[in-house]
Amino acid sequence: MKVVLDLGHRVIGIEGCKAGIEAFFNENNISYEIEKDENNQCEIYKGIECSVTIYSADVFTFNKSLPSVDYIWDRGGLVAINPSTREQYRDCLLRMMTPDQTRLFLVAINYNDPDFSGPPYVVNDDDVNHLFGSTCSSELVEVRDNTEEYRSRETARQINYIEERLHLIVRKQI
Repeated sequence: MKVVLDLGHRVIGIEGCKAGIEAFFNENNISYEIEKDENNQCEIYKGIECSVTIYSADVFTFNKSLPSVDYIWDRGGLVAINPSTREQYRDCLLRMMTPDQTRLFLVAINYNDPDFSGPPYVVNDDDVNHLFGSTCSSELVEVRDNTEEYRSRETARQINYIEERLHLIVRKQI
């Protein structure tokens, strides 16, 4: 998100974990203020010197009207969601997407570890196609092998492989 801000774009986020929001602002040395929304449904974190607004809210119950967005970056959202609620999460994303305009960059994780069931949960290409294929076009943009990086962590499990798969998803005109 910082790269997008540095390019002069406005960033709007929805995050369920306040610690994650505060870490983003602090790690990027962005001063911020916190406001309550008019219905006290969430806290709103706003950058003071840059155009970033992050709502501390549950994406499933978030009902604020947002301006039209050009890009959505989902890194850690879908893979953290229990597989039984993936379609509900997908519907939340689709509501934010303008057909043929909004680009959703979705980072999916694929790994082989029979002793670990998540989160993060495996989201493979078939899962992405199942979730978005009927309403969106989808293109696999990049595959990044994170196996060695993951194995180098002290607490890492010994897995055969773990990779991030970046998908570009665009909602079709109906």
